[in-house]
Amino acid sequence: MNMPVLPDSNVLNGLLGVAERVMELAGQLLTTPVPPGLVPSPAEMPEPADPGWYRDRDGDIWQKTESGWRLFLQRGVAADSTSTWDWADGHVRDYGPFVPMPAAR
Repeated sequence: MNMPVLPDSNVLNGLLGVAERVMELAGQLLTTPVPPGLVPSPAEMPEPADPGWYRDRDGDIWQKTESGWRLFLQRGVAADSTSTWDWADGHVRDYGPFVPMPAAR
């Protein structure tokens, strides 16, 4: 009968150290202010060309359609996805930058 191989405690301790360092660096990244001029103003951000699903800078989920932008999730809570918003006049661009999301299957 084959006995299961137990993980080496040195390897586990090393991996735990790496994970702790990654979390420390991520925390620093999230609290470091973005230098002025590095992020374009909302007026300078172009509207994404393709229809589809996008995540804004706050992590909210939007869908770009032929008729405008629809907000689906805001702070993880379902939003009024029947209303459409305009890029400039509806101030959607103020929540940019927008990152395309893979299509749901």
